[in-house]
Amino acid sequence: MADFSLFDSLNPVLAIVDRVLAGLSLAPVWRIAVFAALGSLASMWLFKKLSNQAELAELKQKIGQVQKNLVRSNDESGGLGQVLRSNLKLSGRQLWLSFWPALIASIPILFLLVFCSNQFGAEAMDSGARVYVTPVELEGSPGNYRWMDINAQWDARKKAWTFYQPEQAKTATLMRGAESLLSVPTVVPTQVVHKKQWWNYLIANPAGYIDDNASAERFEFNTPTQVIINWGPGWMRGWLFAFMLFLVLFSVAIKKLWKIH
Repeated sequence: MADFSLFDSLNPVLAIVDRVLAGLSLAPVWRIAVFAALGSLASMWLFKKLSNQAELAELKQKIGQVQKNLVRSNDESGGLGQVLRSNLKLSGRQLWLSFWPALIASIPILFLLVFCSNQFGAEAMDSGARVYVTPVELEGSPGNYRWMDINAQWDARKKAWTFYQPEQAKTATLMRGAESLLSVPTVVPTQVVHKKQWWNYLIANPAGYIDDNASAERFEFNTPTQVIINWGPGWMRGWLFAFMLFLVLFSVAIKKLWKIH
């Protein structure tokens, strides 16, 4: 199990919600939509409570009037510079009033992004699938390492060990002498396992970490990503595109419904 990290702390609760949604036979894309809706509600509610809505509304009206004056102004009248300065001052004030509330309001979304990345990101390989394990900053020659319980070969072109995914409940272990460096399959599907970094206290690697004294910085895998949307280019088929799309749509709708400035 991965160590505790701040933005993973709500994962157990979110996992229960996801199991309930899955029990309702909702496809992953609609479960992601639910989490995006929750993020939008929490974020927009926080922004409305933390921001000075009255002043923002007043600023919006003033900026609109200044922009109308800007269209009518010209250099000959001598008022263009004054209008530009007024527009800049009002826009700066609007940005300042919105920045900190928006920053704090984004925190709930971070929890949901981390959960969805773990839940809908990497997909477990089928038994017998071709696996490539690429070491990064490996000490010494690959010939100094050996795999236990599997027939692995070093692919010099890809600079990776390759083998077939072990059957369920079986593991393969990378050894250097008596030192165990890595076991596959990992605890959960992942595309990288690395030494623990400072930012892992904020966002954990759900597959865990390799030892700080290990003779490689990290190991990368050709683990596939889950296909959430079955059409369009590859970059929009994963969970992130679906989450951000729903997040924007719900946020715009809530902004209009709650009349948030």
